Amino acid sequence: MASAEESVPGAVLGAAAITLLAFREGGFDPSSWRGATVALLAAAGIAIVLRRGVAASRAQAAVVLALGALAGWTALSALWSPDPGTSVLEAQRTLVYVAAVAAAVAVGGRLLAGTLLGIGLVCAYAVGERLLQGPPDPPDPFEGTLLQEPLGYANALGGLAAIGVAAAVVLVRHPRLRLLAPVLVCLFLATLALTESRGGWLAALAGTAVALSLAGGRKRLAVVCAAVTGLVLALALALPAGSLVDEAAARGGDRAWYWHVAWQEASAFPVAGRGAGTFELAWLEEQPIPVLVVDAHSLYLETLAELGLVGLGLLALALAPPLLAAFRGASAAAAGGYVAFLFHAGVDWDWELPAVTVAGLFCGAALLDRERASSGPGKHLHQ
Repeated sequence: MASAEESVPGAVLGAAAITLLAFREGGFDPSSWRGATVALLAAAGIAIVLRRGVAASRAQAAVVLALGALAGWTALSALWSPDPGTSVLEAQRTLVYVAAVAAAVAVGGRLLAGTLLGIGLVCAYAVGERLLQGPPDPPDPFEGTLLQEPLGYANALGGLAAIGVAAAVVLVRHPRLRLLAPVLVCLFLATLALTESRGGWLAALAGTAVALSLAGGRKRLAVVCAAVTGLVLALALALPAGSLVDEAAARGGDRAWYWHVAWQEASAFPVAGRGAGTFELAWLEEQPIPVLVVDAHSLYLETLAELGLVGLGLLALALAPPLLAAFRGASAAAAGGYVAFLFHAGVDWDWELPAVTVAGLFCGAALLDRERASSGPGKHLHQ
């Protein structure tokens, strides 16, 4: 159990990182990446100095190293990419995630509490602004009257709220949070409703199912819920790969076409991919429907298309350890938030919006930190 002095920095890190990124259009613009990376690395450095070193578990070290390798592979893809400048930019954004996890490992403490606080502040601003000002008039040309600020994308705000719902719902039973937790859950649900994000609702449902199962001590049921979620996601992504794309698009919308183009790129460049950030070029070359698209709207398919099996493997190595820790009972709340993030990242472009991805990674880091705290000193790597 972390002391009060150790807990506060973690809470501050989680809340500050998510809130500041959210109010920079979700961290979408490259101008925010360098500052975010420097600030997060500085937080990690200060924590290491003040704590006279950090005992990182093997799982924590593996996540940082895998993300670092992914950033390196992303930068390296500029060598064969038709758009090297964009590939380098993609690597710079991935460095934000490396720095975020490094800071989370170094700082530790009540990271999940800070993450929920950050999500709560963003959602409170979004809902409060809508209550005070009403729907935009005239409606936004792309988002209509959907709730989208401060991120600028309704589905991203819905994804952030989904992480919050799945993490906060099991805290309702916590004696010290019986008043606060229900308020947060209601706030997150209101945000989801106003964004009308179908992916957000599904992510919240998946994460909540896992969280409630773990909170009730039913680990096998949690594994089954996660496995079913993964199978449903895999099936949804796989159906548009071939001739079923027309039917999938008729039932599920334009995303089926995005995924279809991503599969075509993956089959053409299976090992190393075409290069980071090149999906937009692939779409312009194919363009099966007359819309402009920059991202494949799936972290996993876009990684496969742009960085090949090597990139997808590195991504899996980075994302898997927290999920395994979740099923070992590290933290039901953090597990719910992390599963919600993993699902939503599979159906939207969360990776391009650091505010959402950092929130998800912090849930994963909280899982590993809880597991580190409960393990013996022999399982630690000192750095």
